[in-house]
Amino acid sequence: MPDRSFPAVDNLIRRAQRAAAGRSDPARILAQTISMACPGGADPYAVLGVLVEGTVQTLVEHIPKERQAEIAAALKQLLEERMKASGISYGDARRSPPPPDRPKS
Repeated sequence: MPDRSFPAVDNLIRRAQRAAAGRSDPARILAQTISMACPGGADPYAVLGVLVEGTVQTLVEHIPKERQAEIAAALKQLLEERMKASGISYGDARRSPPPPDRPKS
């Protein structure tokens, strides 16, 4: 992920770190922080990038090497299932053009 400054995302990360330090359930705090990110003013595209980066970092740093491929495949399947349950088919997502206010890559 390129180095860019997203103050709203940085603020949410700091808030999550402070909250996690004083609580016993960091996963719950992370889920709550994620649910507040976009309504709190964070760029939704930056939030998605942070989530992907965090997912990869967690996989590489905390899952044993011999299980990483299996877990990565399960994550991909889970994402596809959740997208489908939300009315977004995987094929639609691959064909969709970028939003008009974002540069095409």
